Amino acid sequence: MSNVNTKPRPLDGLKVCDATWYGAGPIATRALANLGADVIRIETEKRPDGLRIAQPKPEGEESLNQSGYYNNFNAEKRSITIDLTTERGHELGIELVKWADVFATNMTARAIRQIGFTWENVQTANPGIIGLYEPMQGMTGPHSEFQGFGALLSAICGVNYLAGDDNEPPIGVGTNYTDYVINPIHAAVAVMAAVRHKRRTGEGQLIDMSQLESSVSGMAGALFAWDNGQTPYQRTGNRVPYAAPHGAFLANEAGDRADHWVALACMTDDHWVSLTEVMGSTELAADPRFHTLEARKSNEDSLDNIVSEWIRDMNAPDAMNKLQSAGIPAGMVQKASEVLHDPHLAAREFYAYPDHSEAGKRAYDGAGFRLSETPHEIRGAAPLIGEHTWEICESVLGLQPEEIGSLMAEQILY
Repeated sequence: MSNVNTKPRPLDGLKVCDATWYGAGPIATRALANLGADVIRIETEKRPDGLRIAQPKPEGEESLNQSGYYNNFNAEKRSITIDLTTERGHELGIELVKWADVFATNMTARAIRQIGFTWENVQTANPGIIGLYEPMQGMTGPHSEFQGFGALLSAICGVNYLAGDDNEPPIGVGTNYTDYVINPIHAAVAVMAAVRHKRRTGEGQLIDMSQLESSVSGMAGALFAWDNGQTPYQRTGNRVPYAAPHGAFLANEAGDRADHWVALACMTDDHWVSLTEVMGSTELAADPRFHTLEARKSNEDSLDNIVSEWIRDMNAPDAMNKLQSAGIPAGMVQKASEVLHDPHLAAREFYAYPDHSEAGKRAYDGAGFRLSETPHEIRGAAPLIGEHTWEICESVLGLQPEEIGSLMAEQILY
């Protein structure tokens, strides 16, 4: 995405008041910003977004503006710093609600009440607004006040239970998966559906989004198996009931490609036949232990040992390319540095490198889709905390310079 253009985008003109923090909320509103929405983040230095503090940052750096986490999730937004716990600060926050088409938050119901931005208050201030409320377990129900983040949510929705080896404790998925994928997608889709309804009818509406319910949708196979009286899914490492061989196999460890693995999946009997051809083994092709999926699953230990021995003599890129050339789903298990420099992602210009005034040019991930006529692209870096306070106070809130200065002196604005 190196050639940023000024072509109109599908959400140009949409105004979003963003009171989100951490992952699931900011990623959803960033998607709106990259599609053209004007997203204003309400922040405070007294209790900053936890990702402004989080690593990765340059070694020894304490600035609230250097976190790669925060900057990636908040590209192309504006930032105003307001102390919403003060009467005048709350009034200014409500003025931003009146300006907005969408109000978004993923704070707990308790936190929203404390700062006075319940749906009732927001809708009273702006009857036509769309309210995205995205607490961990929704706005109603016995657990609506529960707190948590992606790693905890992965446990509650059942993903962690299935991650790991048999007879070992659950190990999780190694990332806050629900924050980064499922929940932001559902939130952004819900907002765009509500925006379409508003443009047709003038009506706003409440989006009561439970991150738990959104995340449970990723567990469909396990839930259906249990509900249909089948054997419940258990931790099986990389193995799955519908494919064999299915796993990650260690490749040749020589040179700079030490500790490289190749993942492959024989989803069909044809995949298996193709694999035996790539391996050059007529004996394996004729072996009745592996003719069908049921047979391969019954002899999976032997099968995995055979595949492991074959891949161990190859380097990972060669193995991947040979398997893919034969029509077998396969790929290298890439490290973060390899994903960042992946030649395929580079060819598709997936990463953008906007120039952040403190952090400089760093990689921001793009969208997983391309729109031929209405671009989704990153046209600016993440904001410094409070970077646009003065600008927003003048152009959006209509405040005079004298009042802005006075409010800053009182630390209602800063």
